[in-house]
Amino acid sequence: MENFKLRFLVLCSLCFFLSLAFLNSGAWMFNYAVVSRNIHSLPVKELPENPCSSKVAYATLMANPPPFGSEPHFQKFGDLGGVYSAYYDAREPLKRAVRILGVMDNQTETFCHVISRSAEGNLEMLVLKAVFSGRIPWERSSNYIMATCALREDFAVPVQVALSYDKCGDPIASLPVLNTYRRSPQYNFTVCLHQPLFNLTMEDVPRILEWIAVNRVFGGEHFVIYTLPSTEIIGEYLQPLVAIGLVEIHVWDVDYARTDNQRAIVNECIYRHMYTSNRIALMDIDEFPTPHSAENWSELIRHSPCANSSAAYFRNAFFPLQFNDDSPSTHFNVTALLKTNRVSKTLRCHDRSKLILNPRHVEICHVHFIYTLLGDAKLKECCVPQELGFLHHYRGRPQIQMNSTAVNVTGISTDRRMWHYESKIVESLKYVYSILDRELQQVDTLCPIWRFVTLGSTPRSRVQKATGYYFPGSRQPSQRMADGDA
Repeated sequence: MENFKLRFLVLCSLCFFLSLAFLNSGAWMFNYAVVSRNIHSLPVKELPENPCSSKVAYATLMANPPPFGSEPHFQKFGDLGGVYSAYYDAREPLKRAVRILGVMDNQTETFCHVISRSAEGNLEMLVLKAVFSGRIPWERSSNYIMATCALREDFAVPVQVALSYDKCGDPIASLPVLNTYRRSPQYNFTVCLHQPLFNLTMEDVPRILEWIAVNRVFGGEHFVIYTLPSTEIIGEYLQPLVAIGLVEIHVWDVDYARTDNQRAIVNECIYRHMYTSNRIALMDIDEFPTPHSAENWSELIRHSPCANSSAAYFRNAFFPLQFNDDSPSTHFNVTALLKTNRVSKTLRCHDRSKLILNPRHVEICHVHFIYTLLGDAKLKECCVPQELGFLHHYRGRPQIQMNSTAVNVTGISTDRRMWHYESKIVESLKYVYSILDRELQQVDTLCPIWRFVTLGSTPRSRVQKATGYYFPGSRQPSQRMADGDA
């Protein structure tokens, strides 16, 4: 009797565990099919090869969609910083990779879980270690700005990547992989503002518009700007320029306090436009790489020693703002035309110089120089001879002791090269202002429209009243007049 009871209990236990295994397997298959359809909008024709030892871990990674679409946002990664965007890089066909951009403060072993769609429409996952790069060795506090996930030769174009500290572990961040490949570039020159708009108010908008208009004369066709959450209202104001394709704006939604952010932005812009532009110009809003022997950047580079180089460097020459204004014929309030006294000695290349580069050659770029090129190619860079052109840099130089007239001051010379472009600059400025329904200001005209508008506590209604631009969802002036409250 005792033996019968023992056999009966063993048989019941066996049936119970078999039932659990069957239910768990069925539930996992149901979950895998549902999440795959919902997240990737594709039916699962068959179970792809599972690179994870755990089916549950595999399903969890497959079911972890990015928290945003094509417009990037920071996701926390590590103790400080995070990951911002990911790009499919096939510039070296035999060394294809996913490049993840951001600010990463450590090199803890990290795994990429790259998801692609096969030619048959199935999902497939590739798991491999991430390789961190972009840290400047001579800067002790420098962080990594890029993680590379190398792809197998037969792996399809990826659509998503999830990061984890363990192989098939819980995902820390998940990003869409942007594929910007084009057979031929859309632009000849894309201009990247090499740091986000920070410590700026609406008073500074004319500076931004001048930066766009003047560099547009030299050949800039597309301008990429990053804003911080605190300056996002400036980005909203510039939306009419975005609508016509002249400007592109992205929010850099992380605390901006380190040079790593600046390097990350430089490389984010390069990877974003590595296929869409022949060349990329990197600069700040008070800088203008100015041709002195040609009409534009294209002519200058083509007829210079830099024609076949990966990058053309423009030496920095300061035009101190404390000098009195000169008198161009048009009398418009344009800094590049009013300030004609400069420090005679230009700085050497790599010392605050700015560059125009070929994005198909560059792996990692610093603010002032290329750090590494793709593959085994030797760095082929070129410093533009000063007589051909250099960087006009308009900013205050309080350390330079001089009188405001700059007359007979050692080390100061007069440079009116910008006057050669005066009519084109004014025409370009008028065009840019017209898109915003604004008028270019005369030198002797106060600018009350911009003067009292500040960010932070300023409500949109005051910005609208001050600037004349009405944000989306606001009543337009014609609507207010019809309502009798204009």
